Amino acid sequence: MVRLQIAGSVLTCIVFCLGTFHAQTAPRATRPCYTAPAQNRDLSPDLPPLPQAHASLIGGIITRVDPVRDRITLRAFGGRDVALNFDVRTCVARGNTLASLRDLKPGTRVYADTILNNGHIFAKALRLPTEAALGETEGQVTGYDSDKKILRVRDAISSRGFDVLVTGNTEIRARGQSVQASELRSSTLVRVVFKSAAEGTNLAEKIDVLAQPGGEFTFSGKVSSIDLRNGYMTLVEPDSQNSFEVALDSIPAAARNQLREGTEVVVQARFDGSKYQASSVELSPPSRQ
Repeated sequence: MVRLQIAGSVLTCIVFCLGTFHAQTAPRATRPCYTAPAQNRDLSPDLPPLPQAHASLIGGIITRVDPVRDRITLRAFGGRDVALNFDVRTCVARGNTLASLRDLKPGTRVYADTILNNGHIFAKALRLPTEAALGETEGQVTGYDSDKKILRVRDAISSRGFDVLVTGNTEIRARGQSVQASELRSSTLVRVVFKSAAEGTNLAEKIDVLAQPGGEFTFSGKVSSIDLRNGYMTLVEPDSQNSFEVALDSIPAAARNQLREGTEVVVQARFDGSKYQASSVELSPPSRQ
């Protein structure tokens, strides 16, 4: 019976290590999470010790932190989202120094030592960059406090509010030109590169204004998907591989019905504060080989 239990544990470890996440194994760090003081720190009496299982390494960028469910979502290197559970037994380190769970923020690059715990992937240890790494988020401005220089952005991935401090060193650009912070109006689409500083403050290093309400744009690319019933299509630009969802409400039915996946088009659109609204769609002439 004991042999069967041991064999079952070994099989579980093999399946986890060779699973769909293609996690890489790596030598365990000697400090600080795997030293005696860290392993013997006070834990909640309601939580049992973690299983003594072989850990697998998963690296990526944090896209969401859920403090209610004690879970983070990691955009693993390769593009797949991985949900990792954590609790007070999770050791967080920055270099050779113990850090805090409060240091886990969207946009942070981490390496997680993970094990299977009650059928879920659990982060036994989370290693943060030694230096404050740059994070990046893209979303929509929901407000800007010009007195406190605080910009609030609703993140496009998590839909949660995200605050950054705009300083005198923050570079703000729109259409390739430097602009003032007054251009950061509500509903503006932005891409923010930021750096975490003391006391959890996020310092904006660079802000790119992607679109402002009322702005007009010309998109040229290939239709990757189309939903005529709901009046939307997704367009991918060939050079940048940027994708845009464009509403087709204002386009005549005859023109909409000509659109197919893979069709090359040129779109004139206006950003109304919530979506790109196409004003015209023209089929691109076939390219000559």
